[in-house]
Amino acid sequence: MLRRAKSLPEDKVESLAREALRRLAERDVSLDTTLHDIAPSEEVLADFCAALISENDTAAADIILRLNAKQVSPEFVYLSYLAAAARMLGDWWEEDRVGFWQVTVGTGRLLAIMRSMSHLFESTVRLEQKTAIFASVPGEQHVLGMHMAADLFQKDGWNIAMKVGLDHDQLISEIEHTPTDVIGLSMGGGHALDALSKLVVALHISRPNTPIVLSGHGVMSIRPKLAWMELDGVFEDVDEAKSKMNEIWELRKDRSHLHVVRTADKG
Repeated sequence: MLRRAKSLPEDKVESLAREALRRLAERDVSLDTTLHDIAPSEEVLADFCAALISENDTAAADIILRLNAKQVSPEFVYLSYLAAAARMLGDWWEEDRVGFWQVTVGTGRLLAIMRSMSHLFESTVRLEQKTAIFASVPGEQHVLGMHMAADLFQKDGWNIAMKVGLDHDQLISEIEHTPTDVIGLSMGGGHALDALSKLVVALHISRPNTPIVLSGHGVMSIRPKLAWMELDGVFEDVDEAKSKMNEIWELRKDRSHLHVVRTADKG
């Protein structure tokens, strides 16, 4: 993800990399579990970090694949490898042991590994009603259109949770603790691009299983600048947004049903 953002100015990419490292390093706070596996030594963790920033694009992923083959719990991988590696990379960066682009590559690979494992943390709780969070990008003042869209979606059977006027950390915390099928972000134009970028990076870490869509005036004109964000939809038209979000909800409902069936079969 971050590697696709290299077209951005270096200071923007640095800001995103720091946000990603911070969020990844804090992942252990939100995972309440007792780990029975033995945590890797500092030497093993350093080797994993070296693999993350190496020229071999799959070296770090291969280490995680070998752990998975040994049936190591995904919680252990998150806490003892991904979160710990994020902290170590951050320390190396502060100590000038690695350069900016090395950290960017390593962080991008951490994000890719985390997202490849996100299905292992899929919630078994099925939401019977179509639910979405509609959130304005931090600092965005033009939210009338979002309120109008929420009314139209609610008329169409959606339960919409509005998140308006929150700063970055407040918004991430609210979204983390609100059950939802889809996260709908709203921005008023290119002036909010920096805030949107930081928000999307954080959401990909905080809610890796939840689709993210974007709407707002003029978003189609800046769509090429959004490509690296890996959004699940970009809209200016409400009817198009409804169609895509209904499709997302149906897919999530079917996947949830399949998970329940598989679990019952195993029992």
